[in-house]
Amino acid sequence: MRIQSYDDQLLHLAADLAQRLLPAFDTPTGIPFGSVNLLYGVDENESKITSTAGGGTLTLEFGILSRLTNNTVFERVTKKSVRGIWSRRSKLNLVGAHINVFTGEWTQKDAGIGTSIDSFYEYLLKAYLLFGDEEYLYIFQEAYKAAMHYLHHDPWYVEVNMNSGATVWPLFNSLQAFWPGLQVLAGDVDPAIRTHAAFFSVWKKYGFTPEGFNLATSTVQNGQRSYPLRPELIESTYWLFKATRDYRYLDVGRDILASLQYGARCPCGYCHISDVETHKQDDHMESFFLAETVKYLWLLFDLAAGPDNIVENGPYKYIFSTEGHLLPVTPEIALEDEHCSYFGAFCNGGADHGYGASASSTKHRNGNYTQLDDIQTPSSHYSMSNVLFTPGYIKGVCPGLTHAQKFGISYSDEEDNFIEQTSESLDHHGESAIESSVQDQSSSIILISHPVASQQDEAFESESGSQDHANIVVTSDSDSDSTSRDNTVGSPGMNSEELMDDI
Repeated sequence: MRIQSYDDQLLHLAADLAQRLLPAFDTPTGIPFGSVNLLYGVDENESKITSTAGGGTLTLEFGILSRLTNNTVFERVTKKSVRGIWSRRSKLNLVGAHINVFTGEWTQKDAGIGTSIDSFYEYLLKAYLLFGDEEYLYIFQEAYKAAMHYLHHDPWYVEVNMNSGATVWPLFNSLQAFWPGLQVLAGDVDPAIRTHAAFFSVWKKYGFTPEGFNLATSTVQNGQRSYPLRPELIESTYWLFKATRDYRYLDVGRDILASLQYGARCPCGYCHISDVETHKQDDHMESFFLAETVKYLWLLFDLAAGPDNIVENGPYKYIFSTEGHLLPVTPEIALEDEHCSYFGAFCNGGADHGYGASASSTKHRNGNYTQLDDIQTPSSHYSMSNVLFTPGYIKGVCPGLTHAQKFGISYSDEEDNFIEQTSESLDHHGESAIESSVQDQSSSIILISHPVASQQDEAFESESGSQDHANIVVTSDSDSDSTSRDNTVGSPGMNSEELMDDI
């Protein structure tokens, strides 16, 4: 099903272009090499290297294209790419800047939130917000915690070696300025406020933010003296004003606008600033200046005037792409009414697909069921009669499963031990163990409300609290998936009516 407002011809053109880019994903790691290589060709060695941002920043666009064209291949290859990057992270849960897409080896092991990595973090969270896929949320949470632990030197962020965590570059680069805005989307506003203030202090010092600012010397980094009209700082300013309604962010926007008007204005538009200290202009203007920088300035001041615009008061909520394009959260794209219930989510398919399930659950797949390699991610609609213990829909997954169990990945010996301990505690402590397990796994980063179960649900849970819960332990690597299951919930022949009679 498509959105009627989309022009069919443009949609077909987009699908045709994306189809031509698919060979870029045909690598041993699933991570694409630069798509420009398909059109122009580059040095063979260079074509093997892709930035982390380049490999992880197609999720939204390709995912939407899959849903509008009903062709799952686009979403499948981009998700495989994200998994390919994340599966090669370090033991610190950090990713490097550049990777060889054929060998999976990191060619640049500097971990940061800026150059070559920035939008990888951004699209993990936004893919969850747009599509409701909890795998993206889990990866984001783990990556975010690692970034805040190893990269964050309040209020600044540095670049470190992805394996050791040792500081490599005590540098603020202008692409980091998107981070406070992402933190607002994640609900972590306080550090976003402090970091934004630090970044803006650099703007105030020079009238623009240089590409690199050395934190050790408090000077502009040699070779990184330019300001190419980047939008990241004003983007974060907009999100912080939207979250706090603090009018000091309007002052920030006014100062940025004044700098652009008096320092970057030129006869045919706005020019790059080649040196932020001398304000020397360069005869060049990127398209993102209009697509993002000016757009976020307009949104900031328009929001201050009132919510009477399509972004704030339109028919849908919107997610911004990394290039500032508005992506509507429509039913056709978000599939909000098709998130699985507890007993359905991540449990569909046979044992050969990695997630194990009852046979009855496989009958309810629809056209939105997407097969991703050997792992299948269901997006199926369960009717009332198929929900074992709830009178309605409950978004999420079985609370007795760890994140690693849900997504079929075993990360470390410590996690394996945690799974065993959780299983033992479930056997001995029943429902209280489940609640404590969920609390241990939950994160305070994303503000997600958990629906309250009805009295009937609570009665069922209290009756079944001492029973064993289904433990699904799935381990996988880039080549194969193996599954072991222990299903002990109920009997195979028991239907929902019999179960309710027992209650």
